[in-house]
Amino acid sequence: MSINEVTFDHKTLKIAQVAPPWFSVPPKDYGGTETVISHLTEAQVKQGHNVTLFASGDSLTKAKLRYYVEKSLFQQQVPWSNPTEAEYHLISSFREIAKSPEKYDIVHTHLSSASDLTVLKLASQLEIPHLCTLHSRFPFDRRENHIGEGDRYYFSWADKTPMIAISNKAKEDALKTSKLPLNFIGVIPHGLPEYSFLKGNSSERQNLVWIGRITREKGTKSAIEAAIKARRKIIIAGVVDTYVSDTAEYFYQEVLPLIEANPDYVEYIGRISNDKKLELLKSAYCFLNPIEWEEPFGLVMIEAMACGCPVISYNRGAAQELIKPGKNGEFAESVEEMAGMIEAVGNNIDREQMVRDTWNNYSATRMAELYEIKYREVINLYTAGL
Repeated sequence: MSINEVTFDHKTLKIAQVAPPWFSVPPKDYGGTETVISHLTEAQVKQGHNVTLFASGDSLTKAKLRYYVEKSLFQQQVPWSNPTEAEYHLISSFREIAKSPEKYDIVHTHLSSASDLTVLKLASQLEIPHLCTLHSRFPFDRRENHIGEGDRYYFSWADKTPMIAISNKAKEDALKTSKLPLNFIGVIPHGLPEYSFLKGNSSERQNLVWIGRITREKGTKSAIEAAIKARRKIIIAGVVDTYVSDTAEYFYQEVLPLIEANPDYVEYIGRISNDKKLELLKSAYCFLNPIEWEEPFGLVMIEAMACGCPVISYNRGAAQELIKPGKNGEFAESVEEMAGMIEAVGNNIDREQMVRDTWNNYSATRMAELYEIKYREVINLYTAGL
C-alpha cells in the first residue's frame, strides 16, 4: 500500500518530540539529527497535530517548546565527552512527560550519540506509547580507542522499544553490527520542507561544492583533490570539531595545506547558515561526496538534489539508496574517476526532473505521514496490550 492509499481517521495526535540538547532545533549550522527533528516537528504541526518539542531553549519551532537547558550544549562549547548536561535535559524532560501522561499519545525519541542512550532507560518506565529513531551507527559507547558495554547495557531496557531506521542500509548495518535485539518496525527516510526545493531557474552553475563536518570519513580531502584534477573550483563549507584531536589533526595537517596550496581551485568558507547552504547548492554544478564510511543516510545529498545539484559519491552506506545513476548523480570508485565524470554528470542530468523526483520521495510532508502511520500502529498495539 502506498502512502497515498492510506486512510487516516484524522484524529489529532498529541506528540512529544524529545530532541538531544547538543544543538538547537533547527541547528544554526551543523546538526543533521536536529535538522530532521525540526523538519518533522514543523510538518506535524502543519498537519494539525498537537506537538511538544523538548529541546534546548535556543530552538525555534511552531510547536510548544519545553526546555531545561537554555542554550544548546554546542553553543556552550560543552565537549562530547561530558554528557552531564545532556542527561539532565533528558531526565527532566521525561520527568515532565511522566507527570502528565494524559498530555501525550506518543513519545518520539532520537538516538544519535552516546549520551542519548539514556532515553532507552527513561522511555522504558513510561506508561505512554513510544518509539525511537536510530540516526547514527553502532557502537555508541566508544571512548577514544575503547569500546564499552554501554550499548548492550542500555538496550537491555529496550528490547521491545519500537525502532525506526532511516535507510535500509542503516537497518541492515545496525542488526549486523550491534548484535542487539533491535525491534525495527519500519524504515522512514528523511524529508525536506517545501522551502528547500528549487523553484524556477537558478543562477548559472559553475562551482563544485562540499558541505559537512570536516572529517576523514566524510572525504573532504578527496573532494578537493577531485576538483583540482578536474580543474574546477570547489567551495568547501564545513565545521571543524577542533576539540576532537583526530579531526583537528586531519584538518590542519591534510585539508588546510591543500586549500592554501590551491587558491584557484579551492575556497573554504567555514560554517554556513541553512539559508546560505541552500543558496550555495542552488548555484552549484555538482556536489562531491567521496565518503569513506557506511553513512546511515546523508541528509546533504537529498538537500543537494532538491536544489537541482546532482551528487557524485562513493558507493557507501545509504548513498546506494539515494543516488539513481543518470537521474540525480553518479557513483565513483576513486578520486580520479570522480574527477573524470564531473563534466558528464553536470551537463547531462535533467535538474528539473531531479527536483521533482526528490520532492516525491523525500518531502517533510511524506516523512510526517509515514511517521503518523507508525505512531498509530504503536498506539494500537499498546492499547491492545501487545
